[in-house]
Amino acid sequence: MISRVRGKAVAWHEESQSVEVEIIPGLVYEVRLPTACWRALEAERPEEVSLFTHYHVPDRAPIPVLIGFQRPAERDFFRKLITVSNMGVTKSQRALAASVSTIAHWIEAEDRRSLSGLPGIGPRQADKIIAELRGKVVEEMHLRDEGYDGASVLPTRELERIQDDAVAALTGLGYSRREAEQWVATADLSGEEEPITTEALLRTILRTLAGDA
Repeated sequence: MISRVRGKAVAWHEESQSVEVEIIPGLVYEVRLPTACWRALEAERPEEVSLFTHYHVPDRAPIPVLIGFQRPAERDFFRKLITVSNMGVTKSQRALAASVSTIAHWIEAEDRRSLSGLPGIGPRQADKIIAELRGKVVEEMHLRDEGYDGASVLPTRELERIQDDAVAALTGLGYSRREAEQWVATADLSGEEEPITTEALLRTILRTLAGDA
């Protein structure tokens, strides 16, 4: 098992959020980075990197994947996150767009709205994360990892505004407020790669309604 890599950063890939690390001349590993870690490192693009890694071999496509972290505690949190239903390695990599301590705090506080603002995490998936990890990430709440840039994660107030706007739009289409609020609260945005918008929320709800018709 590959638990740590250190070497020259020879290439950065934004689409996969990964860095190629030359361990020794001629031996290069591609290491994927969680969103917050990618933002922190990609902005500076250091010549050399040292990363703790999670070695993963998918069941259906047995091609090993390395996920890199700056500290072991962050790797441990990632390993807990991928045990949640419907949270694979790629989704968890993208979802970690805030510091681990911040996300752990949201889980322990049952802050569904804030968790729903993470890339690829809708309200239903947020509920699963809370149900399966609450009480298991208390230590991570106290990590001193605020150095990560989590600014692009959807703030709670912004998410509330988006949901309120969606309710208003649905009632404007003739639906009752009770129906609109229920649909907004249960909308599954887990397929979204970026933080949600009012338009994305409405598209998901209307698509669901059309399928139920």
